[in-house]
This record gives sequence, C-alpha cells and structure tokens, in this order.
Amino acid sequence: MNTSLFIASSGVRAYQGKLDTIANNISNVESTGFKRREAAFSENLTVSIQNQTEPQREIGRLSPPGIRTTFGSRIAGTPLDLTQGAPKQTDQPFDFMVEGNGYFQVQRMTGTTSEILYSRGGAFHQTPVAPGRFQLVNAHGDVLLDQNRNPIEWSNDNEFVVASDGTISGTNQRIGLVSFTNPQLLKDDGGVYRLTGGAVTAATSQIKQGFLESSNVDLNQEMTDMIKAQRGYQANARALSYADQMMGIANGIMRS
Repeated sequence: MNTSLFIASSGVRAYQGKLDTIANNISNVESTGFKRREAAFSENLTVSIQNQTEPQREIGRLSPPGIRTTFGSRIAGTPLDLTQGAPKQTDQPFDFMVEGNGYFQVQRMTGTTSEILYSRGGAFHQTPVAPGRFQLVNAHGDVLLDQNRNPIEWSNDNEFVVASDGTISGTNQRIGLVSFTNPQLLKDDGGVYRLTGGAVTAATSQIKQGFLESSNVDLNQEMTDMIKAQRGYQANARALSYADQMMGIANGIMRS
C-alpha cells in the first residue's frame, strides 16, 4: 500500500479512537465514581533504513547511522485516570464515598452464577430479603459485600451507621474495600469493573457515609481535547484525500 495512504489512514483511525474515548468521558461526567480514560498514542515503527552502506565513510558521523521510519500512529491504550473525584454531600445513610484507592465489592447473580465485581460508585439502596431484614444493592441490583465477601445484612430495628473504617454499628460486619496490584487491568462494565488480571488485596481506605464521589471528568479539559482531536482528524482526512489524488495522477501518467 502507498505509504502516504497508510500513514493518513492510521492517523484517522487513531484520532477516531481518541474522539470515542473523549465522548465516553463526557457522557459520564455526572456518573458517580466514574474514572475517565486517556487515549495514549504510539508510533507504528516498521523498518530501519541504513543510509550509508560503506562503513569506512561513516567515520566522524554525528547523526544516527540508521533512520527509523514510521507508518503513522495508533492508540496504544486507554489507561484509567485514578485521580480522586470531588466529594458530594447527600446526607443519605446508604450513600458512601471511598477516600483513597479502595473499591467496593459487589456480587452479581446471573441465574445461578455468582460474580464478584468492583465499583467506586457508592450509591446504594436497601432491598428486603426477609421480614425485617435488608441488604444493600446498587442500581444494577448487585449486592454490597462485607470484608468476608458475604452480603451485608441488617435489621430495620437498628439505625444504619457506618464508621470511617467501614464497620457497621450493631453488627460484626464491615464494608469490604479492596485494591489491586494493577488497576489498569480493570475493565469497565457500565458503572462496575471486572478484573482481567493481577491480584486483589484488602484496602485500608476510609469511608464517608452520606457522601458520594463525583466523576473525575473535567468538562473544560475534555472539550479542549475534543477540539484538538477533531483538528487532527481533519488534517489526516485531508492528507488521505491528497494522497488518493496523487495516486490517481500517477496512474493517469502511467496509462498515458
């Protein structure tokens, strides 16, 4: 394939991926506990060209002996930005905010299959499981777990009070927070995360009851990045068009 076409087309794909990432960040600006992602670019290094094939003529050369040519750029990854979001006070007893790098553990039941997921979103509500007994679930119906990965359950006879270490007043349960050896291995699944590798360890983060963690998306920064990405996309699209025109001219000359 023509090199100029390949470079321009890879640039279009890369900037389209960046725009998709920014769009996802903007759409979750109001999502509790959401962590933005940043598109990271890398070059498509392909081949090393040796400029001088006669070593005796390289004596005294100051510039690099070879040139690494590239075929444009690509998105190498979209790492999570783990910056803490701003606290938002709600005064609701079933709203929790994690201060630090901890994550809530929630259990999702799909038929008879149980799955442990992780979340920074601390907006829960109570659901009855027996007369006078309740559990906490998120918007997806996933059950909040304690330090032993058991569902948190309490009686409505008691006031629901959670200490800063996650201990629930009047029970022997504590909200279980965990951290990861590599948080970048977390895969987003609509407000919760699945861990695709690495180890899970207990976290010592603090919990604030009656607060929620806001998204760490800075809308002003995202809009600025979007404008830059759009201009980059337009430039590569224009280069793609010019390369196509040049190839058409060359083909016309050869036919003539």
